[in-house]
Amino acid sequence: MANIATAFANTLMGMGTVFVMLIFISLLISLFGYIPKLEEKIKNIGKKPEPVKTEESAAVVEEPQTQAVNLQKDEQLVAVITAAIMASYGSNAVSADKLVVRSIHRVDGRRA
Repeated sequence: MANIATAFANTLMGMGTVFVMLIFISLLISLFGYIPKLEEKIKNIGKKPEPVKTEESAAVVEEPQTQAVNLQKDEQLVAVITAAIMASYGSNAVSADKLVVRSIHRVDGRRA
C-alpha cells in the first residue's frame, strides 16, 4: 500500500510541475506582444517627438498623381496577368475544367 501511495504522490508532483511550467510558458508567450513596444520606447529615449500630422497637412504633403499614369499601370498589370494566364494554358484559351478569367480586381495591399 505504501508503494501505491508513493507512486500516486510522484504522479501528482510530475503532473503539477508540468502544469505550472505550461502556465509559465503561456504567460511568457503572452508578453511577446509588448517587446516591440518596449524596444521602440528604449530606441526613442532622448529623441525629439515628431509633430503630429493632421489630415489637412497630410493631404497637402501628398503629391498629386495623374489619372492617366494610374490607368496605364493598371492596363500593364492586366496585360501581364493575362499573358501569364494564356502562357499557362498554352494554345488553349480555356482550360480543361472550363476555367475562364472574367475580371481581375486589385486588392489593397492585402495578401492571403
